[in-house]
Formats: sequence, C-alpha cells, structure tokens
Amino acid sequence: MARRKYVQIENKNALLELLREGRKFQRIFVAHNAFKDPKTKEILDEAHKADVPINKVARRDLDRRSRTAARESVIGLMLPQNQWNLDDLLEKLYSKKEDPFFLIFDHVRYSLNIGAIMRTAFGGFVNGVITHIKKASFLTDEALRISMGACERIPVVEMNLFSAIKELQDNAIKVIGLETGGEPYFNVDLTGPVAIVLGAEDVGISPRVLERVDEVATIPMREGIGSLNVNASASIMIYEKVRQEAVAMGNS
Repeated sequence: MARRKYVQIENKNALLELLREGRKFQRIFVAHNAFKDPKTKEILDEAHKADVPINKVARRDLDRRSRTAARESVIGLMLPQNQWNLDDLLEKLYSKKEDPFFLIFDHVRYSLNIGAIMRTAFGGFVNGVITHIKKASFLTDEALRISMGACERIPVVEMNLFSAIKELQDNAIKVIGLETGGEPYFNVDLTGPVAIVLGAEDVGISPRVLERVDEVATIPMREGIGSLNVNASASIMIYEKVRQEAVAMGNS
C-alpha cells in the first residue's frame, strides 16, 4: 500500500457517522467552547470509545485548520483505506483475473465533481482512480457524502501522470483521452484493459498529457455548447465501456 494521507472531516454529521461505522481517525480537534453542543458531545463519546486522541484547541486555531467556510467546532483527521501504488494495484487486479479499468484525473477539481464521478465509477465497475500527487488528500467529507461512500471503495493512486501513463501502456492498458477533436466515443474500442483520462472543465486535458495517450475520444456536441460537465462526460464514457463489454460478451 502507498503512504497514507488524512481525509479532513469537518461536517459533524459525517464525522459522527464515520466514527460509528468504526472508521479509523488519527485525531480529532475540538474548540474549547464546543463541549456543550449535543452533537459534539456525541462525537467525543464515540471518539473516546474508539481511543481516538482528542486535541482541545482555540477557535482561531480550528478556523486556521479548516478548509471550508462552515466554521465547525470539530475537525477529524480520518485515515483513508483506499490509497495504493500502481504496481500493487495492478498485481492485485491481475491476481483476481480482472481487467484494469481506470480513470485518470488531470486536475479535475471540486469535491462535487469528484464525489459524483466516484459514485458513478463505483457503479460502473471502475477499479482504480489515478490522480496527481497532492499535498492533502483530494477526498473531502463533501466528496464522501456526494459519492455515498464510493470515494472510499475505489482504490486511489497518487503519482506523476506521465509515469502512470507509461506504466499503464507498458502493461498493455489502452489510455484514452476524453477531449475535443477526437473520434466519436462510440467508435472507440473501450473493451479490455483501459484507462480514461478526464481533464478539468475549463482547460481540458493538459497538452503534455494529451500527447501521451493512445487515442482521443470525443462526445459529439450540438453547436453552441463546448462540452458537458466532467461528471456527465465521465458517466457517458464509463457506461459506454459497460455497454461495449456486454455486447462483446454476447457475441463471444
């Protein structure tokens, strides 16, 4: 397994639910004046049961640590359970005789998009997500909530995308970029081992990543609309692969 990063949980309801599910936390920070709040008391009770260290801090320290505008009085650092390195993940999939089906995030942003894509990806049999190395986990409590927990069920690999693409291609895994100017997606062979590259909505896939893919697929659009939301685009590609695999099995 790869090195772990903490997922910062700032929503009280999410924090309480995750503690009750038995998820592992590195520690919990709580504001000095928060102990009279009933929800905070429940969180601390669950944390004590699980032997999670609790740090009492000043409200200004909690505000500095926060990554949202919610100004919650409790923040938890959860240990994610789905961080992998690519070698180990490929070995696991091949040992189970599963074809790798990956999504590659090229600076896909916003928890809303990430959570929605991960939920669709889990439903559509994606078995790995590859993303740039980040200082903090790209998963958030909002992404977890939107994905209905799917964010924690799909293996996540954080690595240099150029190295990832090369390793995938060395393992005979087709790398398909989803970008304008390519073949209509329904004419692109998505069967077998494949990785689909998704770019940020405003700039698409970066040119240096795009020049390394094996093929470019495009979702045809009516004139006047440049592209779909990245979540909608990902959904189309994921289920086009599911459709093509079903057709291929029916013809075999």
